[in-house]
Amino acid sequence: MISLSPNPYSKIRIAFSYLSYYLKAKRRHGVHSPFAYSFVEEVILKARYINYPKIEQQRREFRKSNKVLNFTDYGKSGNTFKKKVSTIAKNSLKSPKYAKLLSSAIAYYKPKNVLELGTSLGITTAYMAKSANNITTMEGDASVVAQANQGWDNLDISNIKTIIGNFDETLSQLDNQKFDLIYIDGNHKYEPTIRYFDNLLDNAFATTLFIFDDIHYSEDMEKAWEHVKNQPNVKVTIDLFFLGFVSLDPTLTKQNHSLRY
Repeated sequence: MISLSPNPYSKIRIAFSYLSYYLKAKRRHGVHSPFAYSFVEEVILKARYINYPKIEQQRREFRKSNKVLNFTDYGKSGNTFKKKVSTIAKNSLKSPKYAKLLSSAIAYYKPKNVLELGTSLGITTAYMAKSANNITTMEGDASVVAQANQGWDNLDISNIKTIIGNFDETLSQLDNQKFDLIYIDGNHKYEPTIRYFDNLLDNAFATTLFIFDDIHYSEDMEKAWEHVKNQPNVKVTIDLFFLGFVSLDPTLTKQNHSLRY
């Protein structure tokens, strides 16, 4: 789902938040937890070797597109307004650095079924699809999904299933399907984020890996991240500032990590 760029005040808050994160985040040799150490070795360090030039070419095509969509933003007002594809591509797509990280995580943990909340133009979805068997991705706006589908067709990617509509209405369509990895990049507010997490626990295994996007985007998202970290069923969390990884694996000791990336 598409989120708007932060206003200047938010940018200042994010800068201070990033400084706090940077000062406490550990480097590779400061990590002693087996789970966190393997995450550094197998996910973070190997992400740098991922290279999908065709996906990046598709990103550039979206950034140049002057096509105007009638876009409904369920994550904000719920209103419909006109928005250029190029504007969405410039403001809402995950950077190559973090798209590679998500692809690397899937390559290492090898989830059979992946769920993404927030398709946008599908560039991050494409990165994940390169490492995944099957991906179900959910997006509020049909016109955005149509653009994403065109991009996937151009890239010859066919292992993606889309569900369109307001998440509060479409999550029920998942029924009892279980996912090994769930990436939440939807409504960047406290209550919806927590609601999605709580609801999706019914679609998770005991070892499912959750990933939250933009955990320091706003005070609301930082509050949501702290809430998730403090849940009794959450065992290990990894804060990479722009992404937060959460393991529910009951065999792990409860720990919270901040790692440099």
